[in-house]
Amino acid sequence: QVRMDPRNKGVDLDSLMYSKINGLTEQELKKQEADYIYRYRYNGGGATQVWLSSGRFVVIDLSAGPCTYGKIESEEGSVSYRSMPRLSNIIFPRGLAAPSASSTQDIFVGQLAGLISTTIEHVIAPDIRFETVDMTLRLLVPIIVLQNHNRYNILQAGHNNSIDVKAIEREVKKMVHAGQEVIVISGSHALHEHEKLAVAVSKAMRSHSLHETKSDGRFHVRTKTYLDGAILKEEMERSADVLSAGLLEVSDPSLSSRFFLKQHWMDEQDNVQDSIKHKPIWESYMPRNKKEKRGAGKKKHGAMYRTYGTRVIPVFVLSLADFDAELMMEEESLVWTSKDVVIVLEHNNKMIPLSYVSETTRQFAYPSLAQRHILAGLASAVGGLSAPYERASRIHERPIVNWLWSAGCHPFGPFSNSSQISQILQDVALRTTIYARVDAALRKIRDTSESVQSFASDHLKTPLGEPVKGNKNKSSTELWVEKFYKKVTTMPEPFPHGLVERLEEYLDRLEEQLVDLSSLLYDHRLVDASQNSSDILQSTIFTEQ
Repeated sequence: QVRMDPRNKGVDLDSLMYSKINGLTEQELKKQEADYIYRYRYNGGGATQVWLSSGRFVVIDLSAGPCTYGKIESEEGSVSYRSMPRLSNIIFPRGLAAPSASSTQDIFVGQLAGLISTTIEHVIAPDIRFETVDMTLRLLVPIIVLQNHNRYNILQAGHNNSIDVKAIEREVKKMVHAGQEVIVISGSHALHEHEKLAVAVSKAMRSHSLHETKSDGRFHVRTKTYLDGAILKEEMERSADVLSAGLLEVSDPSLSSRFFLKQHWMDEQDNVQDSIKHKPIWESYMPRNKKEKRGAGKKKHGAMYRTYGTRVIPVFVLSLADFDAELMMEEESLVWTSKDVVIVLEHNNKMIPLSYVSETTRQFAYPSLAQRHILAGLASAVGGLSAPYERASRIHERPIVNWLWSAGCHPFGPFSNSSQISQILQDVALRTTIYARVDAALRKIRDTSESVQSFASDHLKTPLGEPVKGNKNKSSTELWVEKFYKKVTTMPEPFPHGLVERLEEYLDRLEEQLVDLSSLLYDHRLVDASQNSSDILQSTIFTEQ
């Protein structure tokens, strides 16, 4: 802190980066903890001493702070002066117990190790919010603005509420692998022209009671209205792809034939059914019924057909006027996300006070700025990213929060104010896609292995109907392989020899691919790892069939 003090004119900042740092004098030690205090605010967000950078690193400044922030009247995840190890404990090892220098050093190292462990769990290798096995070649993100007014249009540049569609497209492209095409289109619709959507918004309005402390020191009950994203998504689900196809046709008619097959979405038919739904490519090779022809599309409402090469993630931006001035979505957020849709709330009201505090001031939400919330929703839907302050807990059976890493270069939460995604989180999104493919392949292998084991337990018997006895350490699968294929017997064989040999070769090759994949991930060769994971999943699916 002494070296960071701007009043100290004798400090050479270049020497702090490239030269050996000398120790502090006795006079400087006295000023270390009480004379000058500084904190960081990333792009005007909450005050902190740790934050995510835009590159592949995080910053932990033990000399800064201490900082206090979290949720009011909630202890979970709150950050205080005890959340970070302090250098003052090393410089001035005082206290009631008067610890020795060695024990103080050990405590400090232990606290620092715990901080690094928390950083790895929340930032470097966080939990996956949505696991989506995406093998499509194209990603279509239609940003659909539904507004009940004509006062302004957030898609028009030049005013404070404008959103930058090109910037959103650049950030989304960073979260997908090479070779996958990303198209972001936008369009504005009047809410009163879509009766079902207007009814859906009305149905999704909910209210709950809040107990707040006023200036008189008493609790006051207040009813607050909010928008329930889950109900709104359920009501709007059937209209998503219709609006997407319409926007695409208006934006660029040549794109319609690339993203949709034989779309005549405005044609009226008597049989009203769902609109097109995106599916993984390989599902065209796996018909549910044998009578279905492979790759045959089902005709839908408006002469639409199912397609398999495009994944559609619609973003609905509700631009509402003449509603409650403090209208938000659940959990004091302005965005709701699922694995296939993003819903963002926008209205031209002033900042809304939140139940979050940074130091001695409340945090505020700005409902007129939708750019950051759109990007936060797409980061979760496209990249499977969870907020850096959330972590899944099997004990609690819900996500638990730790607000330590809530500030920095990411669009999540009340303490962030950035419309960009850190390179660390971009790498996490790319790895998440690889993990999802490998996990799906391993699940199919386990299912196949279980079916083989159940088959062996039913049919591996002696001519008298008794179970075959063998080495106790061997499984039933190993027993039937040895009994039927590695030994010459006169017993009937349940599988042909050639099939078992091909299956054995496939499993050996799959094991080699998994080993190669682990080495590619270790070397951070994500492009090669993505191709490897695709090969693993495709070969697993075809072999299973």
